[in-house]
Amino acid sequence: MRHWLANALRGLCMGAADAVPGVSGGTIALILGIYSRLIDAIGGLGAATLRRVRDRSFWSLAAAGLGDPSRLPASAAGSDAGRLLFLASLAAGILPAFAIGAQVLPPLLGLYPAQMRGFFLGLVLASVVVPWRELERRGPSRWILSLIACLVTAWFVGLPEPTGGHARGSVTLEFAAPAAADVRLTPQNLTLLTQGDGTRGDIAYGLATALSVPAGATSVEVEVVARMAGSVGNVPSGSLAAAEAPIPIAGVVQPAPLAGGVNPALAYVFVGGVLAISALVLPGVSGAFVLLLLGLYHFVFYSLSQTLAYRDPSSAVVVATFAVALAMGLLTFVRVVKRLLARWRDGTLAVLTGLMVGSLRKLWPFTEYTAEGREVAAWPDAGDPAVLSVTLLFALGVAAVIVLDRIGRQRKRPREGSNLGPTA
Repeated sequence: MRHWLANALRGLCMGAADAVPGVSGGTIALILGIYSRLIDAIGGLGAATLRRVRDRSFWSLAAAGLGDPSRLPASAAGSDAGRLLFLASLAAGILPAFAIGAQVLPPLLGLYPAQMRGFFLGLVLASVVVPWRELERRGPSRWILSLIACLVTAWFVGLPEPTGGHARGSVTLEFAAPAAADVRLTPQNLTLLTQGDGTRGDIAYGLATALSVPAGATSVEVEVVARMAGSVGNVPSGSLAAAEAPIPIAGVVQPAPLAGGVNPALAYVFVGGVLAISALVLPGVSGAFVLLLLGLYHFVFYSLSQTLAYRDPSSAVVVATFAVALAMGLLTFVRVVKRLLARWRDGTLAVLTGLMVGSLRKLWPFTEYTAEGREVAAWPDAGDPAVLSVTLLFALGVAAVIVLDRIGRQRKRPREGSNLGPTA
């Protein structure tokens, strides 16, 4: 049982890391000294394992290994029992970490979008060094691979999201008192929320574009956009209230429903889950980062939160689809990535590095929305107070990765430090 609890704690650390874009669960596994064992356990799963699970003697072996893994025989059945026990003990920590993340992260993403993106940007930027440093050779071919991957990824993440849409509409903000001076409202410094009705969580909205409110104004009409793609953003009239604003707001007049929100297709959620689970074998990139890259991060975590807190059936379908994708990815795509790391290690790591650099475009903290609903990067206004908080959180993200990386380099075992490929 002591071994089970120790692995559950390791899983808790990995799950907490993978819930935050930028810190890889694979990197945490390296730090904790279980990376090679993790890859071996995942790669060892297959049809033969499923056949043995149906055998009663297999569970007798598993029961013996639960107390002391050294008691497992060095046979195929014993190895499979050890792998499953190891993965189950990690899952006992990973799953609660994701559940906690589902409750904490969606509100933060809704209320503080620029600050959270700044934090993620620092995490990912600092993590770029992890796969690049592991290259054995950094010749021209590796630089070319990284550059191509960087350019393709930057182009891809700049495309409008084809599988979902953000709800939007017009509202009038009524000020508590006439504006004493010109006030600049931006998509980052104004947040409106729906009022929770006990059946779902609040949905956050921001401005579509920045605008200036002249001194003496008592109200202003603005266009708002849901910060999360999905039909849950389509709310009836009179649903919004102010949560954060640089000027006191007495009321929000919403004469018409907000519309245009479309859920990402379940097939797209499935593909995102398969790709996200592959991050387990890629130190330097997390599964949450893959979801963020695909525009699914907020939607999946919100769906998980709705399922846990409100037992929402439609959200449960999304979570179930995602869970099936994770299982399928473990049995299929992870094997592909494992072989790539084993046979074409430097090339895979070079492409991974380029992917991470190119994806930084997606994490730029300051954005606006075009008339077609496309999110585009924008420069912050001069004197915007959000710039300071974004910068501080960006620095915090960079510092967190540096500290974790330093701990990992000190504790990394020689056999793992010399090879990122799988070992038995």
